[in-house]
Amino acid sequence: MTGVIRAIGWIVSLALIILSLYSLISSGEVGNQSWVFLLLIPFSVALALSSKEGENDSNNISEEWDEDEKPEVEKNLQAGDFGFDTPVL
Repeated sequence: MTGVIRAIGWIVSLALIILSLYSLISSGEVGNQSWVFLLLIPFSVALALSSKEGENDSNNISEEWDEDEKPEVEKNLQAGDFGFDTPVL
């Protein structure tokens, strides 16, 4: 199913490019209609380049966090210990 969606995305992208060029050539100037076709092209390209449903994305690896692990914080800290200047009142 995703192959069909990708093919449709590429076909729509090419159709929008051809329509934009036809509008440009027929009117002799870059008009509103040409710009509309050009601005719709990124949406159809995004549809064509979308990832497959069955494909695993290695960037979306879920990691479990250990809630028992807490950072060690010293109780007696001064304002300058964090690297910030001391606030002036």
